[in-house]
Amino acid sequence: MQVYEAGEPSSSASPLSRLTRFDGTNFHPVAEGSVDAPFVHVFVHGWQPGFRLQERLHAVTDVVHALPTWDPRLIDPTGRTLISYYLPLLEALAGLGEKHCVLWYSWLDESATDADLLLAFRSRQATQINGRRLALALQQSFGRPDTRLHLIGHSHGSAVATHAAVSLGQAPEQVTLLDAPESSMSRFSGAANLIDMVLPRLRPGRGPDRPFVDSYWSAFGRPYHHKPGLSAVVDVVLAPGRSPEHDPVRVINWAHLYAADWYALSVREPGRGVGYGWSPLSGAAVETLHTFYNSPGPHRPLDLGRRRDRPRLGAARRIVSRPTRRTPIIGPGLRLTPQTPAAALVLRTVPGDTLVEFDLKVVDGDGTEQIEIDLDEVTAFVALARFPVPKAGRYVMLTDGRPGERLLTARLTARSPGTRPQVSITNLAIVNSPGAVTGFSVQRAAVAIFFAGAATGSLATLLAVLTGSWTVRKVLARLRPRSTRWW
Repeated sequence: MQVYEAGEPSSSASPLSRLTRFDGTNFHPVAEGSVDAPFVHVFVHGWQPGFRLQERLHAVTDVVHALPTWDPRLIDPTGRTLISYYLPLLEALAGLGEKHCVLWYSWLDESATDADLLLAFRSRQATQINGRRLALALQQSFGRPDTRLHLIGHSHGSAVATHAAVSLGQAPEQVTLLDAPESSMSRFSGAANLIDMVLPRLRPGRGPDRPFVDSYWSAFGRPYHHKPGLSAVVDVVLAPGRSPEHDPVRVINWAHLYAADWYALSVREPGRGVGYGWSPLSGAAVETLHTFYNSPGPHRPLDLGRRRDRPRLGAARRIVSRPTRRTPIIGPGLRLTPQTPAAALVLRTVPGDTLVEFDLKVVDGDGTEQIEIDLDEVTAFVALARFPVPKAGRYVMLTDGRPGERLLTARLTARSPGTRPQVSITNLAIVNSPGAVTGFSVQRAAVAIFFAGAATGSLATLLAVLTGSWTVRKVLARLRPRSTRWW
């Protein structure tokens, strides 16, 4: 039985309150500087449809800002606790030994929605800010400089882990993505991570000074290794097999969670040399790994085979060959002071624009200054001055909405009394990526739904006409012989 200790996450409190440490049985709060294990594994959950009302009910009843994901009162319609879906992976990681610390990051208050596919974009929109919070929480919690960090994200948690990885002063040793949604279905609903535009900023590689990135997908994933800057990523296609469930929604959820269960199995059997078995944290040599693998089936899940890539043809090859463009934003940038703690500017974007890059500098401060940046009134970036964000992490994604005017807002949200810091956000530039996939917009979803409905209705009408004509012909064919004999 898992014991939950107090220490609820809060959107206004320290990001540390969103972390818990799992010792194999119980969950414990994480204090500043308390993580001193040589190996640290951080798990991040994903979108939680259907849990919004439960999370709000318990949070209001407990008089807390947000309920943590590991609260055992969170139960799905089948009667299972939310914790139970992730315990196999957490227990497997905790079983690696005393030198391995297992942390779980909660962002349930922003990833839980009603059970509606078209609400997935709300969870994905919150991945940027939670990646920044996770980076701050880890930097606050680490008690030793030589910690070997492994970030593991499932579903939208893979985007949180990616944004955290590029925001850390020292990059993690490994980032593992479990069924990161990138498929066409995910893009239609606004659920797609679209992190192929962020992962290259991490500079994945196979050497000792480059982060190792591996991705496993069982339902909604797509390969990353053929994207520009991601040739070192290891992609694995998993075969969930036949689901024990019969309800279509549960079947999809089962397949989506299979990637986490598969990786837990690889942690328990590292000698098989796949999954965690080929992790640099386990002492494996990643230089010899292939870029694309697939599982032969659920009966031999860890027997992976190499998979051949299909050649990219025509337009796809031309898109990959096009360079990324950076267009500077003319102007002095944004200046924040205690007297003017907020500033904004209007961006004008075109199709293909994916990121806004910038430089961030704080002078005359004491390190307690906190800066937040919003895009179209959605918070996407947070930084604490005493933990400078590297160049790779100084960006905001431009994935949602239609090209046109966008509002970028910067705010100085915290500082020590008596200090007079000067915050400068300068050298802003818009990054345009070839073949970039757009995110969610209400107009695009409405148009897609309209045409899908029209196509479905037309097909149904055509089938009805054909079926009706076939029936009429059959009836007439049966009547003709009788009328002939009657005459």
